[in-house]
Amino acid sequence: MAGRNPSSPVTPATPAGEPKTVLDTPEQTLQALQTLQCLVYRWDLTANTVHWSANSGEALGPALLEQLGRGTTFRAFLGCTDESTDYHRFARALPLASMPYEALVRPAIDGTPAAFRVHDQGRWRAGSDGQPEQAVGTLEILPLLAPVIPGGTADPLTGALTRRHLTEALGTLPFGPQARWALLLVGLDDLGRINDRFGFETADRLLVALAGRLRQQLSSADLLLRFSGNKFAILLTETSVEALGAFGERLISEIREARLSAGEGQLPVSVTIGAILPPHQGEAPDAIIARLQEAHEMAKRRGRGRFFLDLQGTRNEGRRRANLQMADEIVQAIDRNDVTVAYQPVVRATTRTLVFCEALARIAHDRYSRQYSGHRLVAAADSLGLMGHLDRSMLKQVAADMRRDPTLHVSINVSASSIMDEAWIALYRREVDTDIGRRLIVELTESVAVDHLSAARNFIAQVRPSGARIAIDDFGAGATSFRNLRKLGVDLVKIDGGYIINMAKSPDDQAFVRALLTLSRQLGIETVAEWVQNEIVAAQLLEWGCDYFQGSLSGLARPLTTEHGT
Repeated sequence: MAGRNPSSPVTPATPAGEPKTVLDTPEQTLQALQTLQCLVYRWDLTANTVHWSANSGEALGPALLEQLGRGTTFRAFLGCTDESTDYHRFARALPLASMPYEALVRPAIDGTPAAFRVHDQGRWRAGSDGQPEQAVGTLEILPLLAPVIPGGTADPLTGALTRRHLTEALGTLPFGPQARWALLLVGLDDLGRINDRFGFETADRLLVALAGRLRQQLSSADLLLRFSGNKFAILLTETSVEALGAFGERLISEIREARLSAGEGQLPVSVTIGAILPPHQGEAPDAIIARLQEAHEMAKRRGRGRFFLDLQGTRNEGRRRANLQMADEIVQAIDRNDVTVAYQPVVRATTRTLVFCEALARIAHDRYSRQYSGHRLVAAADSLGLMGHLDRSMLKQVAADMRRDPTLHVSINVSASSIMDEAWIALYRREVDTDIGRRLIVELTESVAVDHLSAARNFIAQVRPSGARIAIDDFGAGATSFRNLRKLGVDLVKIDGGYIINMAKSPDDQAFVRALLTLSRQLGIETVAEWVQNEIVAAQLLEWGCDYFQGSLSGLARPLTTEHGT
């Protein structure tokens, strides 16, 4: 598939003669370059010289072009004053012999900021000795549409711009019906499984290859940014609803049909894309990014390899404002120690005696405009990127309660963000000794285990030495196999309450729960049934071999009291 810019420049041949000899280019390409004000350069890193395409003198002026014939001056022009600000990363040790780079900067002429910005992108290659030898790239001259960030903003793996740059650019983009830009969030599907099956190095190579494929589809005025681990953001500077939908679908098709390089071989992959259009009124960058993430989540709900354009987003301003208010309240509550722990009992199915309690987060409702249930609080924190903050607060409080009460046995939930959070692990090592560890159960949801299997295994290896047991929560809601449970060394499985609550009316749910209980018993994994609400369901679960009950039949979550069984 051709890129959005049909007249992208070709790499010119190496010129002969003096170092500053202007490059010869085909007539059609030269005309396109002059129209776009896109300059082609070849940078001889060994000789410290830069060779420019024929239209460069008209675009930059003879005097400035003369200065930019030296590599050191060119780097200073782009704001690359030292290694920390040089996005080219020429000195970076690589397993490959080349590396792409890209940046949007406001250059400086003799120390004075220029009245334009430039989009610099290219690729450098190493010589026979493995050292950087030559870089070939394009420098497009652009108006000051959005603020720019000094060098050092490129992602070190893929060479794409960073999420910080997206936040800065969104601050000054136009809004309203006449605005013609759009944002896409492109996620590489199944990255967790790729990591587990092929290794992290292969996954990194796929991300580099994906970034290259995405660049090929963009015009030089568009921006490609590394948004997060498996996601790239694309800012299209000129599009429409119809063109955006067609572009997204073609992009998905092109990636699906391609084979991305994974080092020694190639792998088929797919991407899921969410997209949004400019809001009708001014909107904060964080709110726009949150809306973009919502669009991507909607695309994922429709299935992997799907495109979703959120045309309703601008109509949901009230809901987003409510979410922002909720986020502010959550952050304030955590900072003021107003997040409390409620403990819900988990009882033995045969005797109904207390075995342990699940720690659930609550906000002291008398200080805030809303009373948060545990589910609402966790859902809000998760959607707004606050789970790491909340998880650490909960761990501190639970550990303190367990130190005060040596009879207290607790299970505590850990989110996807925290299993890869060194701060959570460091806090765990400080707070949880072997006395607390032997009374603690760490719960991971099934979705965390599915999407982050390698990270989950590493996380479990770090908490096991304390004596803690491992539980998989909401089992049955995703696609975890029992083989994965064996790989993770899971001690308990908590069956998703959605199957339990409908058992009396649904033969399918009965068959599913019974099968889970049978397989768990054969594997030596204990089981907890969630949302057990009446004796009829309890009796059926007990007959099928369920070990523990949790739900309103056994008791709702309450603050810690002085009496606990073990």
